[in-house]
Amino acid sequence: MGLRHCSSADLTDHTGPYKAGEAKRDPVGYDCCISNEKQSLFFTSYDVSRSRRTIEQYLDWAQKSSPAELPRELAKGLIADFEVRLNPYRTVEAWFRCGSNNSLIAITVKRNPARDQDHDLIQLMQIAQRRFAEMFNCEPGGYPTGK
Repeated sequence: MGLRHCSSADLTDHTGPYKAGEAKRDPVGYDCCISNEKQSLFFTSYDVSRSRRTIEQYLDWAQKSSPAELPRELAKGLIADFEVRLNPYRTVEAWFRCGSNNSLIAITVKRNPARDQDHDLIQLMQIAQRRFAEMFNCEPGGYPTGK
């Protein structure tokens, strides 16, 4: 089953009610969370301009957390597991060029062992980078440069 035909229940294995939290926006970033009464199910964030230090810290942490590589065209990043208050998640972070900026997108979903979430997260990241480029009128340029 491809992501285009995937419901939120398929992606997160949650079939009950959920709500969108308050979106938080500042001059260089944005984040949003969807949750049920017990835990977050799906959350995203982006930063228009992010330093290498941020992604290096994530990559160091992710090496200890069942990492999977990102396709090179999505730039620098990994997919990894983590837990918050005993709730399991799978997350992807990608640091990439868009115009003259090094930008960062993070996407996290409640872990669902019945799905190939790495495949899902790669597809979601491709969509997110494409939409990011449209929103900020920049050309995705692949691998980041500089600091």
